[in-house]
Amino acid sequence: MTALAAPAVIEVRRRPRAGRAMLGNAKVRAGLAIGGFFIAVIAAQPILHATLWARKASIYHPLYGYDTTVVHPSAPSLAHWLGTSSLGHDVFSMFGYAAGPSLVVGLSAGLAIMAISLLLGSFAAHRRGWFDGFVSHLSDAMILLPAMLAVFVLGIGRPNDEFGSLQVGLSFGVIYALGPATATVRAAAMTVVARPFLDAARMAGGGGGWIVTRHVLPHLYSHAAVQAMIGATGAIIAAGFLSFRSAVGDDVGFGMMVYDGITWSDLLAGIAAIPWWIMLAGTAGITLMGAAFYLVGVGVREVLDPRSGELER
Repeated sequence: MTALAAPAVIEVRRRPRAGRAMLGNAKVRAGLAIGGFFIAVIAAQPILHATLWARKASIYHPLYGYDTTVVHPSAPSLAHWLGTSSLGHDVFSMFGYAAGPSLVVGLSAGLAIMAISLLLGSFAAHRRGWFDGFVSHLSDAMILLPAMLAVFVLGIGRPNDEFGSLQVGLSFGVIYALGPATATVRAAAMTVVARPFLDAARMAGGGGGWIVTRHVLPHLYSHAAVQAMIGATGAIIAAGFLSFRSAVGDDVGFGMMVYDGITWSDLLAGIAAIPWWIMLAGTAGITLMGAAFYLVGVGVREVLDPRSGELER
């Protein structure tokens, strides 16, 4: 096993560098900055309600708030930083309320995609035979099922206690993982298992689990990370679309905010100002949160890709 020790030692030495390299990547920093902005907005929500808005719960509640001193929908002002909706709700409060579930959707989808694609892709390439054939045919079949459409069919008309943000994220993540993500990771794994050092590892007596975890998976993290972040972006868009089409009841989402603005744009055309502020807040929430996941994924790929050389700097 001496011949195999050198690559293992090199890999161990690279791990501490990976964290520094990721933080040094401009795309990762940009994605984390956007994500930090949303976390700050989410954290500010209860703080504002406990301090600045403590005596104005009836005005700034994201679901039932109503300000009797202004005509709704109202444009951004000192009292309402992002304006108010057609029903009189404070848009900034709605934005903070909608950010939390959207973040849960993205994180749950990304984690599900990472776990499933790495597990199936790596073992399919290593085991070959019937298991590889099963995974290959399964991923080919699941590619034909758009994850966004599947989540829409599963979630439309169902209340949040049955199909909330966690269910949306996991559903999208599992469907996307079994399709494009596993196909991509498996293809990358097939190139890895064909390399000579894998034959040397087998001849040296390395078991399947040891070979996969030490020699195959390190080459797949970059591919899985990109697929996870692309899938997380798609899951956030799917959640926004689902919120847009289910814009009824007490739920607040970025998609529902867009629906509110579009609906009242038609009703107020030629009568009053178009409520662009609520549409901008909703679309910006979907776009920026999706961009945060995507930028982190692209940056992680650049850092972990052995051909980039960033870990050697």
